[in-house]
Amino acid sequence: MSQTRTVKMRGDFVVLRADALRLLLPQRDVAGTEYIEQAPVATDQAGRFVLHDDSGTPRPLWALSEQLRPLERFPADRFVLTRLSGAGPAVSLAWNEVRVLIDTELEFHALPAVMQGAGGLVDAYVELDGELAFCTSARQVLPEALAQPD
Repeated sequence: MSQTRTVKMRGDFVVLRADALRLLLPQRDVAGTEYIEQAPVATDQAGRFVLHDDSGTPRPLWALSEQLRPLERFPADRFVLTRLSGAGPAVSLAWNEVRVLIDTELEFHALPAVMQGAGGLVDAYVELDGELAFCTSARQVLPEALAQPD
């Protein structure tokens, strides 16, 4: 049995949690974070909801499962929104929790190619507080998260 490759890296990271799923991204990949102050309204597209700003302009947001699949109903415990770099200012994703890790050294465990999935969504994993967080980037997450269901 071969050993997995590990690399220690120091930097600024963000942990995004959707139920049991934890994604670790470089902090530079998160363009903004905010709290939801009102209940999102469902649209006719699974996983897509809208928030209306003070002027009444609808702003799209996405609620995804721990498998990054669109959810039919907006989870009551999702109250943090992030805008990921490359998504544009109008697209936000809803999370249970967002944690920022500043100047943190983490040990990245590379995943074998066969475990990375078709789209290469996850490169590695780290252990944080006894839980696994999967290492990815905004460039990898956005196409998967915003894809239309089959």
